[in-house]
Amino acid sequence: MANISGARAAVMANAAFYGQISVVLPLSIADSGASKAQIALFFAVSAVVAAGLNLVAGPALRRRGSPWWGPSLSGIVAAAGTLLVLAATPSPVMYLGGAAMMTMTLIFPHYMSVVAGSGTNGPARLVGRMRRIFVIGYVAGLALASAGSLLETVVDGFQPLWIAAALALAVGLIPWFGATTRVEPEPEPQRRPGRPRAHSTLLICVLAVLLLRAADSVRLVYLPLFIVNEGRSATFVALLLLTTVIAEVPLLGVVTSVADRIGSRRAVVLIAGVGLSSFALIVVGGGVVTLVLSQLLYAVFAAGFQSVGMVLLSDVMDGGLGAGADVYTGIVQVGVLCGVVAPLVVPGWSAWIFVLGAVFCLGTMLLLTAIRRRLPSVSARAAGHPPH
Repeated sequence: MANISGARAAVMANAAFYGQISVVLPLSIADSGASKAQIALFFAVSAVVAAGLNLVAGPALRRRGSPWWGPSLSGIVAAAGTLLVLAATPSPVMYLGGAAMMTMTLIFPHYMSVVAGSGTNGPARLVGRMRRIFVIGYVAGLALASAGSLLETVVDGFQPLWIAAALALAVGLIPWFGATTRVEPEPEPQRRPGRPRAHSTLLICVLAVLLLRAADSVRLVYLPLFIVNEGRSATFVALLLLTTVIAEVPLLGVVTSVADRIGSRRAVVLIAGVGLSSFALIVVGGGVVTLVLSQLLYAVFAAGFQSVGMVLLSDVMDGGLGAGADVYTGIVQVGVLCGVVAPLVVPGWSAWIFVLGAVFCLGTMLLLTAIRRRLPSVSARAAGHPPH
């Protein structure tokens, strides 16, 4: 049986890595003298690599029984890539370092496969439970980002990205101490005679999740740069993001419980509507209060799309939550690509960048509204229940 405590520790360290680099990485690249186009290209290249890893390497590892060396190698490679980015930016070598950092995107799907047989009722609640652990780790990462910014001002030569490298290394070492064991390899999925997969429904759901991730990446990459350009500090950015993730923790249980009751499709439509409102506040408003209110709304969006979005894909795929996690993690990287490239049409760092985020959310709402039938849940398909 898998060491669940070790799995939780690995997911938490993985999340802390993302929390730390969400503030530090774009600012570090910008401080090195990289242009807006170079920053966008860095995240675009990283997104393409991450998509390839999760759509090819992730399923291959699951077919081998999710061996321990998968997350171990991923963490060690990501640590080396982080140091390479730090040393090479703004030269083209930084793109290679960013690509290496993307091996960390394999961690969460791996541990989802490990804990998927834990018996938790409701797929959205299972994903929500793991997401809650991830959010707590993300909060710790934001705190580390603030601490790193402070240390940079008082310790000569200190680089905040060293913290991210240490976290990635920790993720790579945890499997050595029994955080994961080999699980049963996944068999090739078998479809029922007379029940062909609705390819149009699958495509719509994939595009819907892609657009939500595009909206999220607009905010993730450009909100720190927008705020700093407005004259506020990196510490303020970290505290603002911290507000979101702290609010997200109690919201996860509510959002995932509602999703299990009303279905993943309807839940994602509502979640996208909340995200649209959050982006609209940035565009039409201004000042600290508006930013905080926008982030609180965004907490609902973040809690929802990153958990229920995974379930939505699982509901239209063979292979259960493990397959849904792999495809989700892969396809959202394409969303990242859209989200980091699209704002290049907006000059500078103005609030108009976030109109694009609102448009992406609206697109998801329109796409999923076109699906008239209720999707069968992962648990219903496993039990042999027909779709509604």
